[in-house]
Amino acid sequence: MDNFFWDNLFKGNRKETTIVSALKNNILFKDLNLHELNILQNIVNVRQYQKGESVFKYGETGVGMYLIVRGAIDISLEQRHITKLREGDFFGEIALVEENGRRTANATAAEETTLIGFFKPDLMEVTNRNPSAGVKILFRLSQVLGTRLLETTALIRTLKRDAGLSN
Repeated sequence: MDNFFWDNLFKGNRKETTIVSALKNNILFKDLNLHELNILQNIVNVRQYQKGESVFKYGETGVGMYLIVRGAIDISLEQRHITKLREGDFFGEIALVEENGRRTANATAAEETTLIGFFKPDLMEVTNRNPSAGVKILFRLSQVLGTRLLETTALIRTLKRDAGLSN
């Protein structure tokens, strides 16, 4: 029996995803034209992970971000499950701008998963080969990081209020 009610209507068609379409559907790369996406496709790293395989662990040096093409990733910290990310989601993007930043959680394949890795050297290569594409990616990256910062600030404010703490 199909369970239409529980389907995610906002993720689009779940047929086999190409690297270019996965990139184009990600906010960081959505402004790139087809030529720029093809350049990027030849730079990024695609890898399969088996269920239970670690993508990265808390405290490791972060070198880049990952985009989920297929499958799911569990994010956890100290044996506490934080969230499950699925197709179309991405994580680890702060490593693109941090110098020697450390991972703040564990990322583990929840099932057989295909990830696109986009690392700091990849960003530098795109920026050198096609500065316009690099600027587009960096602009979107700054928007994502700004949004996450605002969300974190709001959460801290709420937690402080709920705990009865002032400023």
